[in-house]
Amino acid sequence: MNRFNADPIYPRKAPMAAPPPYSSSSTSSSPPSGSPITFAAFSLHGLDKLRFLQIPEAEVPALRAVIQSSWHRGIQREQLYGGSLEFKLHGNPWGHRSTDAIPSRVIIACLIQHLYHAGWRLVVATDCTKLLFDKDALLFRRNNARNVLPGFEDSPGGFVEPREEVDVLVVSFNEADRLRLIGAEESLVQSIRALLKSMWKLQSESWRDRARNAWEFKLNGRPWLATGFEAMTTRKLLLKCLETLERHGWCLYASVDQNAHREGVDLDVWYCIRRKNWVPGMEVLTR
Repeated sequence: MNRFNADPIYPRKAPMAAPPPYSSSSTSSSPPSGSPITFAAFSLHGLDKLRFLQIPEAEVPALRAVIQSSWHRGIQREQLYGGSLEFKLHGNPWGHRSTDAIPSRVIIACLIQHLYHAGWRLVVATDCTKLLFDKDALLFRRNNARNVLPGFEDSPGGFVEPREEVDVLVVSFNEADRLRLIGAEESLVQSIRALLKSMWKLQSESWRDRARNAWEFKLNGRPWLATGFEAMTTRKLLLKCLETLERHGWCLYASVDQNAHREGVDLDVWYCIRRKNWVPGMEVLTR
C-alpha cells in the first residue's frame, strides 16, 4: 500500500514449503446458472490463521503475494481446511501482543484493498459464532458482468470498464483511551487533533509506529470503557470522527473485530476507503 510501509526491515522466517495443490471445486464459487454474481469470504481464526472461501483458484497466487508482502513475519504453512484455503501465519497477529497490533491491521487493510481492486465488494463483517475469543468473517460480493463503455459496443470484446482503485486508512481503538490512525496524511491528523481538542479529549499524542505511518492520540478519561452520560459523549466523538473522515474523502467500509480478547475487552477496527488520487470536491465513496 502506498499510504504506509507494510513491510519495514525485519528478519524473516525461512521460506515455507511448497503449498498444496488447489482444486477450484474446493476454493472457488459456482454462481447460479445465468447469474454473474459470486460471493466469497475470508475469516480470522485462532491467533494466527486466515481462511478464504470461494476465492477462484486463479486468484490465489495474488492473495498469497499480498499476505507475504504485508505480514512481516511471513506465512508458516498453507492447507485446505473444511473447504477453505487456510494460511497459518508466523507469530500471533490476532493475539493481544502490542508489538503485533499495528502489523495485524496492516495485513487486513492490504487484503481489503486487494480484493476491492479485484472487484470484490464487502457485504458485511460479521460475527457468526458464540465461541469465546471469536473474530469476524468478512463476506464479499462481485458482479462479474462488468460494463462495456459507451462507444465500444461494436468493438471486438468491447472496452471493459476498469476496476476502481482505492486507498485504505485504518482507525484503531486501543486500550481504554487510545485512538490510532494508520496510513493517514498529515492534514487528516491535524483535523482529528483539532476535533479532540474541541471536545477536551486530547491528552497527548505521538508516533506509535513511524515506519508504518501509525499516529496515536491518548485521550482524556476512558472513552472505550465509558458508562452513563460519558458513554454518549463517546458516541458523539465517533460521529464527529466520521464527519471529519468524510471531509477528507474517506468512507467507513468495514468495522472488524479481529483480536482474540475475551468478551467485553475487544474493540472493533475501522477500515476506511477513498478513491485513489482523491482531491477535495470529488465524490466520496459510500457503502
